[in-house]
Amino acid sequence: MRLTSIILGLISAIIAVILSVLPLSNFAFFPAIVALIFGVIAFLKGRQENKTKHTVQLIFLLTIIALALATYKSVTATTEVGDTEQLEQRADDSLEDSIEELDAIDITE
Repeated sequence: MRLTSIILGLISAIIAVILSVLPLSNFAFFPAIVALIFGVIAFLKGRQENKTKHTVQLIFLLTIIALALATYKSVTATTEVGDTEQLEQRADDSLEDSIEELDAIDITE
């Protein structure tokens, strides 16, 4: 059980670090929480068996790095609104074009 939790914890911690660096850093929180859970399980099992805790410490370190990066990116990210005048002009042009096309249609019975 300890070895399984260490492996799953390391895999999810590495995935969390990778996701926290990518532009979709908000998805890094789920694997980080999973890594924390598996890390705690491995820590408790290792404490009962008096095993070394170096790999469990690595899981916690990677998870803390991933959470810090993802939190930093989510706090400092700014949403930029582009030039809305061009979008409004396109919408008006599209509306005028569709009105002209509807006027050109000859409906006879």
